[in-house]
Amino acid sequence: MLALTPKLRAYAWVLTRGTCDADDLVQETLMRAWQFRHTFRPGSNLKAWMFRIQRNAYLAGLAGKPKIVADINDLFARRLAQEADQEWRVRFGEMLGALAQLPEQNREALLLVASTGFTYDEAAHVCDCSIGTIKSRVSRARERLAELMDTDLTYQRARVMAGAKATSRTGLAAS
Repeated sequence: MLALTPKLRAYAWVLTRGTCDADDLVQETLMRAWQFRHTFRPGSNLKAWMFRIQRNAYLAGLAGKPKIVADINDLFARRLAQEADQEWRVRFGEMLGALAQLPEQNREALLLVASTGFTYDEAAHVCDCSIGTIKSRVSRARERLAELMDTDLTYQRARVMAGAKATSRTGLAAS
C-alpha cells in the first residue's frame, strides 16, 4: 500500500486541483484501505482497489464541501498574478485549465489512463464501467483537450499521413 502513495498523491492532487486537500485525501484513502483490508481479495489488483477507494473518498467528500474558498491575505490572488518564469509552466497551467473544463467522467478516464499508467481494463474497474466506455471517454477527452488547447489533431494527423505517403513514394522511386 505504501508503495502506491506517490501515485495516489499525484492523482489526489489532480482531483483536488492542487489544493492542500490532496494530502488529506491520500491519508483518508490509506486509512480506509487499512480499515477495510479484509475486503481486499488476494490476487486481485491492489492498485485499482486503492484508486477506487480514493475516488470514492473524494466523491463522498464533495457532498458537503462548499465550492468557494476563502482567500486569506490575498494569497491565491497573488499566485494568480505572478508571472511564470518558464514556458512549460504556462503550458502546464493552460493544460490544467483545459482539464478542468472537461466533463468529469472523461477527465477521470483520461487521467487514470494517461497520468497514472492504468490499462484500460484497470481504469474500467476503478470507474465501474466497461472497457469500451473507458476507451470512448479517453478518446473524447483527448479530442476536447486538443480543442481547448488550440491543438489541431486533425491537421497533425493529416500531416503525419502525408509525410508517411511521401516517404513511401520516395522509397519506391529510389528502388
